[in-house]
Amino acid sequence: MVKNYLIGGLVCLVAALIIGIKPIQKGLNEAINQGTLKGAENCVAYSRSDLISPEAIKATCVSTFQKRLYGRDHAVGRAGPRGDLRSIGWGGELENKTPDYVTTWIRVVVGIVDADGNEKEFTAETQIWIDPLGKAEFHVDLPELDSDQLDDLEFCDNDDAAPHDCIRWGITDVMGLAV
Repeated sequence: MVKNYLIGGLVCLVAALIIGIKPIQKGLNEAINQGTLKGAENCVAYSRSDLISPEAIKATCVSTFQKRLYGRDHAVGRAGPRGDLRSIGWGGELENKTPDYVTTWIRVVVGIVDADGNEKEFTAETQIWIDPLGKAEFHVDLPELDSDQLDDLEFCDNDDAAPHDCIRWGITDVMGLAV
């Protein structure tokens, strides 16, 4: 019986030496720490490279470990149209009102409601970093949105059951990491 354990241990040791420690660390980290800041931190630590920038490594590790967040407090704030002659976008400041999650990614939807009440939506996604109980600026490009479509439009009233001739926006999807 002890002989079998010894043989099994030696096989594992030889496999670890052949495969290497890093792939085992990586596999364990991804299995145990998915959706956590600790997992992303470990990923950054074992992914250091002279060929890739630290920012690229961080972005890759965060996107690998982030998970969908539910609830409305992970990204709330004020925003509006931003642009120049070439492109129109949407930007503003968002706040993460939770103490235990970092917000890392958002999907923004801007809707233009015409006189008949028909809504046309424009969607964009972006990476963002909002610390727990923190704030961050954001900006997304909306290439399909024309500045002429925004002329003379006010923001829709949230209480209006049948809005018309107005614009509205929201954060429809959020991803992040548990602290």
